[in-house]
Amino acid sequence: MQAFTSLPLVARVESSGAEKATVFLHNGLQADLLALDPAMWGSALQHFTGGKAHNIRFREIALAQGLSFSEHGFKRADGSLLLCATEEQVYAAVGLPWIPPEIRENAGEFEAAAAGRVPRLVELGDIRADLHMHSDWSDGKASIRAMAEAAIARGYSHVALTDHSAFLGITNGLDAERLRSQAGEVAALNAEYAAAGVNFRILRGIEVDITADGGLALPDDVLAELDVVVASPHVKLSQPPEQATERLLRAIRNPHVDIIGHPTGRLIDSRPGAEIDIDAVARAAADTGTLLEVNAGPERLDLDAPSVRRALELGAKITIDSDAHHPDNLPWLRLGVLTARRGWARAEDVANTWSLAELQRWLARAR
Repeated sequence: MQAFTSLPLVARVESSGAEKATVFLHNGLQADLLALDPAMWGSALQHFTGGKAHNIRFREIALAQGLSFSEHGFKRADGSLLLCATEEQVYAAVGLPWIPPEIRENAGEFEAAAAGRVPRLVELGDIRADLHMHSDWSDGKASIRAMAEAAIARGYSHVALTDHSAFLGITNGLDAERLRSQAGEVAALNAEYAAAGVNFRILRGIEVDITADGGLALPDDVLAELDVVVASPHVKLSQPPEQATERLLRAIRNPHVDIIGHPTGRLIDSRPGAEIDIDAVARAAADTGTLLEVNAGPERLDLDAPSVRRALELGAKITIDSDAHHPDNLPWLRLGVLTARRGWARAEDVANTWSLAELQRWLARAR
């Protein structure tokens, strides 16, 4: 506690005792430290993890079984304490399997647990690919080789190179001629990796702009040459919900579009993004085999978790992408995985957990 309250980040100590301290940092945030015996670790972790509604429901379940729960453990009717060193022990004490922290919202997780239907949520280790990234051919800050090498270092078997289309002048986007020129560099790198016995493939792609009326910024015959087409909205995001939804639906119906990138176009704390009918978008995506993106950029996280869950319920599949513009951005994918986990996504729901062959079969069928 002394070490915690003496940190340089601490502006003011609100309280400090043998077990708990509360401080305010120079940036205005409150920070708490709780120190308990290891035998109480599971109880403390569960107590401070998850949504308020989940914790209230959990306590009600415990009380119905004659147990009063706190960060110290379960108190029985006779006053004795049941200690829990792990969260698994906490849930087992009330007859439930462990519930992952990302879905602790009292939004069906207790019913799923009671029925033995808590899903195995996607994990970062399940990811085999990144299907949305940029290079210095458009507005990226690194070469195709540098982006590929960073992906190989992360253990990926394939990536999609999706530089911007020539629509927004600020992105140095590719027109048909430059896109075809880029194909030569991609082919040379793929040949080099194959000759060296490296199990890695760069897929030719584009992030094509969805125009205000749902059209695409490149013609169909150009898009047909590519392995992966990510279609994304970047402008006119304040359209009425009906128009914003129809815009995405038109893009989804285009047989050359494989992924809808950051579907609402939101930027956290900057712009709210388009209001879309996620049910209509998800149903159309399920019908056409179009993937909906969870963009892992920390300023996007789009789709958000509730939209991910609804899309999966309606039969759509998703992809989790970094939208990296530099090798240092590839680790952002973790944020997308966490967002997808909050949306109850399993590995099989996420296209970039699939093998290259599985992905190619999906794309071919959808097209």
